[in-house]
Parts: sequence; structure tokens; C-alpha cells
Amino acid sequence: MGRQTDATSAARSAIDRARGVGYRAGTHEELDLLATDLRAYVTEMLPVAQAQAERMWHGSREWYVLNSRLHSISTEAEQPLATGTLAAHVQVRLLALDCEWLLTHFATTHPTHGPAPSRRPR
Repeated sequence: MGRQTDATSAARSAIDRARGVGYRAGTHEELDLLATDLRAYVTEMLPVAQAQAERMWHGSREWYVLNSRLHSISTEAEQPLATGTLAAHVQVRLLALDCEWLLTHFATTHPTHGPAPSRRPR
């Protein structure tokens, strides 16, 4: 459990750093390092969220919304950092929001925060 707490703390630290770059000019290199950190946390948390989605009834609205969000997060995490400074700032902030959303709903230290699986009606 110590490793999970450490990973959660590290992810929260990266999210806080991403929030901070909005208030000061970060170099493209700094933004790229931060984006790399955030992508790593997203990649680590996505399988937990995807496993939760797999346990849901695949015809439910909740499953569709969750699956769409996870696909969007996965797609965005795969994108290289934008070359423009403003676009790179925006991209890092969005990665931080996705990372925070995954932590809030699927962090392994808080398994009850994820949405309850929908059951197929009988």
C-alpha cells in the first residue's frame, strides 16, 4: 500500500506543478517533462479504470459515458506536446485534469471512488 500512496502523492505533485505553470512562463522543455510525468500516471491508472468499465453492463449509459471519457483520455495522452507555447500550456493543463479525474475516480488507494458498476436489467 505504501507504493500506491507514493504513486498517488507523486501524481498529485505533478498535477500541482501543472497548475503552477499556468501562473508563470514555463519553457517548452519544462512543459515536456511535466507532460511526460502526467502521461506516465495516466498510463498507470487507465487499466484500473478500463477494468471498472469492463465490469459494467455494456449497453448502459454509464458504460458509454465512461468508455468515451477513457478513450478520450487515452487518445490525448498519446499526443506529442504541441510546439506552440500557449498550446503546450493548455495541453499540460488538460493532461493534469485528466490525471486528477482518474485519481479521483479510480485511485487504487480509494477503490470506492469509482462509479458503481451498472447491472444489466433482467
